[in-house]
Amino acid sequence: MGKSPNGKSVLSDITKIVKAAAKKYKTKPYNVTSTQFWSVAEGKVDEWQVRKLGGFTGIRDTEFPPPVDLQTGILPRSPKVKYKVPKLENFTVHESASLRELFKLSKLNDNDVFRVLVQPDTHVPEHDVAAVNAFLKFAEWYKPHGYINIGDFLEMESVSHWDAKNPKPRRLVPEVKAAKDLLQKIDKALGPQCIYKRFLIGNHEDWLDQFLINKIPEVLDGLEDLGINLRVQDVLGLKDLGYRTIPLNEILRLGELHYIHGYYTLMHHAKKHLDVFGVNLAYGHLHDVQSFTGVSVKGVHEAFCLGCLRSLNASFLKGKPNNWSHALGIIEYRIDGTYTRYVPIMINGRFSFNGKIFDGNSV
Repeated sequence: MGKSPNGKSVLSDITKIVKAAAKKYKTKPYNVTSTQFWSVAEGKVDEWQVRKLGGFTGIRDTEFPPPVDLQTGILPRSPKVKYKVPKLENFTVHESASLRELFKLSKLNDNDVFRVLVQPDTHVPEHDVAAVNAFLKFAEWYKPHGYINIGDFLEMESVSHWDAKNPKPRRLVPEVKAAKDLLQKIDKALGPQCIYKRFLIGNHEDWLDQFLINKIPEVLDGLEDLGINLRVQDVLGLKDLGYRTIPLNEILRLGELHYIHGYYTLMHHAKKHLDVFGVNLAYGHLHDVQSFTGVSVKGVHEAFCLGCLRSLNASFLKGKPNNWSHALGIIEYRIDGTYTRYVPIMINGRFSFNGKIFDGNSV
């Protein structure tokens, strides 16, 4: 175990900081968020020390396990599957079910495929209407067994720290309403056979936590005591829709493929992600479509970026050209966890799959 400069164990320092954050924000230690932790931890512990021990949330969940009903991860309309949080080097990985369990729950034969639809960065209400409509039409036709939202589903302009000089009114409620309306449409399009739903928190969703904690914490004092939470997952009602939420910068694993919102923004970001993680990885964040394949003693792996469903003409770019692409992820799993993936690119709100055209421009 590493040692901090004052000779105390790093783990001991971290647990003390978690308790201090819980006291400061009037919550339970197992509910302390990453933003709350780091607001107290600044200058007391280095980020690399925390990551070396498994990351903040991994340490928090080990040292301060939540009540049994929260720990199981059983959500309304979710299948009763085993839940565990293994480690991928220094990263926290959420692995909630084996493909064999999901095949059984979906009443699939061993030679069938478990169909998963992955939605990349959508940035509601800055989404491209035609691209999203095409996505919804495809979801209704494809009838996936699983759905993964890879993050930045909301734009969150109202709480953006990048937009302080924007003269436009900054209102959160219209953004949340638009997002909840679209979530209802997605839920309807996915269909009742979709038993597996995951929502990865992106950096734009995390802006809400940053804003509430850093800007107006005194206004919210006592809300949690009334059973009211203003985290993104609570505001959107994700639990009621049957989602499990994956925190920012943590990883979801399903079969042989890992999912994360996205870390790096280099020109060759797919290669960088693969070099760092060393596993099959699907991610968003960059808004373009890119992939890289590598080999190690562990075998051949790939990292691929899934594009986006947001408007390609973002106002902050001020007319600058970009390489963003409208796309989506289609993952077809076999019972042993191996998979075949497709990343169809949309042009003007249209794409084809298996010989069928999906046009988001027509109602």
